[in-house]
Amino acid sequence: MKDDFEKWAFEEALTSEIASCIIYDAFKKVNDAEAKIEKARSSVFHAFLILGRAKLLLGKRFEELRQELYDTAKEKFLLAGVSEAELRDAMESGVRVGQWRTLPAYMSSQSLHYGFVAEMVWTEIHGSIRYVEGTGWEEWKDRAWRRLPKERGIIGLIYKVMRQKINDWRDALEEVADVNGTGGWLGELEKNINDPAWLRKVEELFLLTDYFGVVIVSDDDRPS
Repeated sequence: MKDDFEKWAFEEALTSEIASCIIYDAFKKVNDAEAKIEKARSSVFHAFLILGRAKLLLGKRFEELRQELYDTAKEKFLLAGVSEAELRDAMESGVRVGQWRTLPAYMSSQSLHYGFVAEMVWTEIHGSIRYVEGTGWEEWKDRAWRRLPKERGIIGLIYKVMRQKINDWRDALEEVADVNGTGGWLGELEKNINDPAWLRKVEELFLLTDYFGVVIVSDDDRPS
């Protein structure tokens, strides 16, 4: 009975910490965005996509956080000339997309495997990558599709995104004091992202188009 209680307490604490990190991600999307009309909708959409993904994880806090994030976006972008109708549409569509595949209501140490990392990376780079049969991964950069180094493929992007996220999440956990001491899971994630074989598992998930929505095209589909 004691072991079951300790496991439950750990998972509750871990869930709370991961929720704090994801909230941090969502607000960072808005706060770090340029206060320009052309940047507003994308930033707000992706902020609420992250929040939508974590709806089950956030539980009763979700509606309160959604309103707080929306107020933050209004304060920043209405002054830049964005209409409230545009902001509301970005919020609603972002949450709707995020809820297509929400994270589970409770997280455990077993949940934090490469699938979780794939989920987190997806929120950052979806729409900007594609896989070309016979060629490999390409990234949308400087208004053109550019091939990623074949020897690393998407691995470098996954590492780059997660390296930044781990740094940001450490900051987020410092803000909530990490009173339960479960922040050690970040150390495990850090160890994993330094293992190329582990990162390839994330890459494999990105090739499941019915799940991650990666666009896979053949050489024949590419413009000459």
